[in-house]
Amino acid sequence: MGIFVHILSSSNTLKEKWIMKLRSVQHEEEESSETLLDTEAEYFTDEYGDRVISYEETEATGMEGSVTEIHVAPDGTVSIIRTGFFQTHLVMQMGKKYFCNYETPFGEFTVGVSAKKIHNHLTEDGGTLELHYIADANTTLLSDNEVYVELSRLNSPDDTEED
Repeated sequence: MGIFVHILSSSNTLKEKWIMKLRSVQHEEEESSETLLDTEAEYFTDEYGDRVISYEETEATGMEGSVTEIHVAPDGTVSIIRTGFFQTHLVMQMGKKYFCNYETPFGEFTVGVSAKKIHNHLTEDGGTLELHYIADANTTLLSDNEVYVELSRLNSPDDTEED
């Protein structure tokens, strides 16, 4: 079986298909909720050197109808950009607090995002990304969040189609 690729119309960048396992844990006051998602994703390096993971949200995440991109910049900054039904642009960098726009079907608000941990072990062969960050509104804690991402190729580059 061959490798699935998607060719961008605006450039000649090849995007392989990957399997992404995502585990997200959100702690709010005395309660915690966990979301697990195993899905196909695109993974590539963009023109700025960012490693980019792109996937479609599903019912499992509660954000069906949206596409999420996770950008990991060479300087360690992580951006989570969601478009579609839910729209967000969260930015995380160790030692800094960012104020980010968060749009839902129920309204729009600004959240403060502070990274507690960013462990990036993504390479051209896939790997893992671990994020731990807090989100607040007007200095009131909204949630303490953990995100674990594991990426592996859908097919090995050595796979070939049998005749």
